[in-house]
Amino acid sequence: MKFKYLLLFAVCLASCSSDDDDASDFYPNVITEFAMIRTDDAGRMTAFTTDDNRTYTIANPQEGYDKNVRYRAVCGYVPDGQTATLYNATGAYLLRDSTELAYEPDAIKVTSVWLSGRFINMQLSPLTQGGTQYWGYRCDSVRSRTTHISLHHRQNGDPLSYTQTVYASLHVDSLKTVPSGDSIALHIATFKGDRVWAFKKP
Repeated sequence: MKFKYLLLFAVCLASCSSDDDDASDFYPNVITEFAMIRTDDAGRMTAFTTDDNRTYTIANPQEGYDKNVRYRAVCGYVPDGQTATLYNATGAYLLRDSTELAYEPDAIKVTSVWLSGRFINMQLSPLTQGGTQYWGYRCDSVRSRTTHISLHHRQNGDPLSYTQTVYASLHVDSLKTVPSGDSIALHIATFKGDRVWAFKKP
């Protein structure tokens, strides 16, 4: 099953009610977290798996997507047993190894970085004017059982005009030479210099 980048979709959260104005009647208690969404051979989103390996069948399958692929996304959903109603999904970049590319990472604003299951997740705030930017990771060195990697962000000539929210994930299993229990040091070039986040590979 292939990986693809998901474009944003959302369904309306509000419903009409003539009884009262209680906000709880309008908006369900939506859970928001990273997940892998998969599609079937008809291009419908049929299920998703969260980073802690909970899998839900989607009660409201979304149509019109590539067939038999997996999307990385930030999902807003309401669970009901082993099914869930999917209210929105914001695409996240699943970072690929771009070590062989010969350019230095461009600076970026970082909102948060954390380990969830077997993914290092990032909420980033690149400056953009709507152009295409590129994303990956680079393996830099291994020292004392710590593998140093860099977020490989390329501005690609996109002017630094306004801030956009971007989500990205690095599947730690893609770091095949890093044994479980060893450390991963993620370096990100920011406008205030190099920042580092350290994790243990699960």
